[in-house]
Amino acid sequence: MVPVAVVLVGLFVFVMVYFQPHKAFIDDTVNEAAPVGVAPERAVMSGEFISRAHGTTGHAMIADGTDGTRFLRIEDLDTDNGPDLKVYLTTVAPDGEEGTFDDDFVDLGRLKGNIGDQNYEIPADVDITRYPSVVIWCDRFDVAFGAAPLS
Repeated sequence: MVPVAVVLVGLFVFVMVYFQPHKAFIDDTVNEAAPVGVAPERAVMSGEFISRAHGTTGHAMIADGTDGTRFLRIEDLDTDNGPDLKVYLTTVAPDGEEGTFDDDFVDLGRLKGNIGDQNYEIPADVDITRYPSVVIWCDRFDVAFGAAPLS
């Protein structure tokens, strides 16, 4: 009986850590203000999110700050929560082949929240014209939650 209990507890821990099913019931809301000097009128590229594997809505824009920094700003994001979600600039169009979003990309970091407004600084050496899209990417399961064109 003890070996069965140990296996069941181990399986439970694995599922909770790897799949993080609790995230399906918990939203992470973020309400970051736009960085100083970054506003919609300073946007150089923008687009609306489309749903991929999960329902996703919101607006993405790349804007130059008055201090020379560049940011990806996501506003009114509403998507499902999930494990290991990342924000990538990608060479793949939002309606592109599912498994290719992480072939040629720039990782801007973990998604700060599945709901709300958030900012991601873009490294100065990134040529944004090479990346026509932004994607909310689940790195654990190699799936796009949603993507937006940047034009």
